[in-house]
Amino acid sequence: MYLNKNSKSKIKIRAKLLVWSIVLVLMAAIAVADVDHGLAEANLVANVSVAQVSTGGGQEGVLQNGMIPVFKCEENFGVRKALALLGSICGKNIVPSPNVDGLLAFRQLTNVTFDEVMDAILGDNYKYEQRGNLIRVYTKDEYDTIMADPGRMTYKIFTLYYISAAEAMKLITSVISTAGSIQGSSPAENLVPVGDSITADSGGGDTMALNDTIVIEDYPENIAEAEKMLKELDVRPRQVLIEATILSATLTEGMELGVDLNFAAGVSLTGTEAGAGTADSVLGGYIEGSQTAGLNPLQQAGALSAGTPVETTGFANMGGSGFRIGVSSGDFRAFITALETVTDTTILANPKILAVNKQLGQVYIGNKIGYRAQTTQTQTSTTQDVKFLETGVKLSFRPYIGDDGYIRMDIYPKDSSGTVKANDIPDEFSTELKTNIMVKDGQTIVIGGLFRDVTVTSRSQIPLLGDLPLIGALFRKTKDEVKRQEVIVLLTPHIIDEAKDTQSDARVDDIRRKRFGAKEELQWAGKARLAEDRYAMAAKYYLEGDTEAAMNALNYVLELRPSYLEAIRLKERIIGETRPDELDSIERIMLGDIEREDSARWQRR
Repeated sequence: MYLNKNSKSKIKIRAKLLVWSIVLVLMAAIAVADVDHGLAEANLVANVSVAQVSTGGGQEGVLQNGMIPVFKCEENFGVRKALALLGSICGKNIVPSPNVDGLLAFRQLTNVTFDEVMDAILGDNYKYEQRGNLIRVYTKDEYDTIMADPGRMTYKIFTLYYISAAEAMKLITSVISTAGSIQGSSPAENLVPVGDSITADSGGGDTMALNDTIVIEDYPENIAEAEKMLKELDVRPRQVLIEATILSATLTEGMELGVDLNFAAGVSLTGTEAGAGTADSVLGGYIEGSQTAGLNPLQQAGALSAGTPVETTGFANMGGSGFRIGVSSGDFRAFITALETVTDTTILANPKILAVNKQLGQVYIGNKIGYRAQTTQTQTSTTQDVKFLETGVKLSFRPYIGDDGYIRMDIYPKDSSGTVKANDIPDEFSTELKTNIMVKDGQTIVIGGLFRDVTVTSRSQIPLLGDLPLIGALFRKTKDEVKRQEVIVLLTPHIIDEAKDTQSDARVDDIRRKRFGAKEELQWAGKARLAEDRYAMAAKYYLEGDTEAAMNALNYVLELRPSYLEAIRLKERIIGETRPDELDSIERIMLGDIEREDSARWQRR
């Protein structure tokens, strides 16, 4: 009876446990159904009629061309649930901190990106950052604390190629935090010797020979921003090629006409007695430089000696060139001179110079005339300051390239000539201008033109007598001078993106043509001309495959000119192709000759 009662008790306990288990399962199912109902409602519209496309990283999400067509949530939907839903849709790993909580401020978003939904969910109270494949969400205070953690700071080295370290440091300061720092390498030596000498005071020494470099220590996000800026700043600058043509034409026309009448052997007012056999002047009653007494003009007149105290040199240019005609009889002479001169001078300069954007470019072709500018004398020494007058053609310019094919330029062309007088005073004739212009790439413009026409008429005559009609021409001299000058400056700038745009190959061909043309002017029997002609024959034989004839011609060339580099190279090439084993012996012979020559030079010293 006891066993029967115990069995009934166990059955009742099992029945109660089964009932409670069923109740707990039902309650859990109801709770899960409530959560799934909210998620299903929020994700319902996002999954309707939307193609499954890849969002990157091999994950699939409910997106259409990277956009979420509709993101809709039920009322009072939580921030954490919204983040979980967004991560599921976009295939992102979103991890909020425990303090991230609250309700959404919206019910629906249409045609939005992932970042836009994140901004809408978090609002101004939360921040997020991505580290690898994780997106961590923090409260604003948590985010500020994490971002200000010095342990996050790192550094990165940037090598610069076109911009200087100083310029880069100045430009990227705006994206560096107050806790960060920037250090740059020392600037390079930028002094280029110009002027009278190419000798510089400093050769650089052990200064840094690498590219400019900067080191940034800051938070990773700030370093990333600085890197973006440097990629846009450190780019190859463009260049400008200037072709300038300076034409200076001068035409000078002169006409001289004069008459010389000389009576009674004529004596100058400063001369001695006529027939004294000397042209020396009288100084203190004696002929200068001797002990012979002389007579001045007044003494001649008082003594009624030969000559007359009237200047009778006349108006003709006796010692000049040109047409001269006259008569001479006893103490009477009459001469007429006429001279017309025409001088036509044309100077054409065509300098070309390449300069980087915003950098100064200069070219000078001319002559430097030295003169003593100042003499300083002390008790122990005398110092003279020598300067130079630079004459010729000079072009200076600084280009500023625009983004529309136009170039703004500061430009200064100059064409000058000059002399230094006996007293060391320089005298310069110059045509120059300085201006700031705007010109289109490839367009030729005239930036300066000067035309001058100068007419000078001079007349020398005896008063009254020179004004008499007809016979007045015997007592005067006329000189006419007409000078015309014209200067034209033409400029053609070209924006250069690649080195080939300068047409350097064509310039090299021009130099080669000039070189061959100069060789043709050499005397045919000279050693230089013979060597050039025989080398051309050797090259022709080599191209035709006749190496033996080429070697004979080269041996003759090297006898005439042992240092003919092109002939030596061609000979080495032929030997390398025909007898390669002899190359080493040739090198040893050449090295031995050089060593013996050096040894002999040192012994002579």
